[in-house]
Amino acid sequence: MEEKRGEQTPEQQLEQPERQRPDPSQLNAIEKVYENFRGINPKHLDIFIGCCIAALVLVILIGALKGNGIL
Repeated sequence: MEEKRGEQTPEQQLEQPERQRPDPSQLNAIEKVYENFRGINPKHLDIFIGCCIAALVLVILIGALKGNGIL
């Protein structure tokens, strides 16, 4: 079976993402986090991180209000 130029076999397509991944030492901190969670959609990871930050701010705010006797 003759292959067209530029087309890849399924085996070559599976190997390709491994070769395209940059050297981990050259990634910034956010890219390193995403690299550790490759199975999770980055959009969902961003939403989760945003919710954690919002919860932290809320807990600090409630603590400050209770400390001042407002709540």
